[in-house]
Amino acid sequence: MVTSASPLKFPAVGPLGRLSAWMCFVVAVGGALAEIALAWVWLTPAWVQAYVVPHLGLNGVPVALDLSTRAVAFAASMIPMAVLLYMLHQAYALFDAFRIGNVFTATAPIRLRRIGSCIVALALLRPLTATLLGLILTSANPPGQRILAFGVGIDDYMIAALGGLVLAIGHVMVEGARIADDNRQIV
Repeated sequence: MVTSASPLKFPAVGPLGRLSAWMCFVVAVGGALAEIALAWVWLTPAWVQAYVVPHLGLNGVPVALDLSTRAVAFAASMIPMAVLLYMLHQAYALFDAFRIGNVFTATAPIRLRRIGSCIVALALLRPLTATLLGLILTSANPPGQRILAFGVGIDDYMIAALGGLVLAIGHVMVEGARIADDNRQIV
């Protein structure tokens, strides 16, 4: 007897199910590509010179691009990357729960708060990491030519504001779940 395979169906049908399935894919691929790109840039001195040095405002400044300096800079770059990967893990778990129909659960607000906290942490880590990378790349320079530059831009502020918004939504959802639970116990 021959049976035909049924097409893959998602338990959460409709726009939320489709969006969540796509977001699981996007988050997983984005996390993998971010890690690969970070490693690739630090493995290639020409890419460090072309992309990282201008981003740090070190154009025209002598920088060390030997393997040990790039390895230390890669390790420093992994600090915000670790936070980003944790945030993407939380986002994946959230969207995966939505995909299978677990929308109003106790874990959704917790994951939202974690995502918001990570976004705020990334907003703080971006300028700190840039400062650290500038120090690492110019540490081999003679005294007086080492660069310590710290800058905060509007993008850092906007990232922090977005993180605060997501964090607040997570707190509101926790409070809403608590109120709904209280109302169920009264009736």
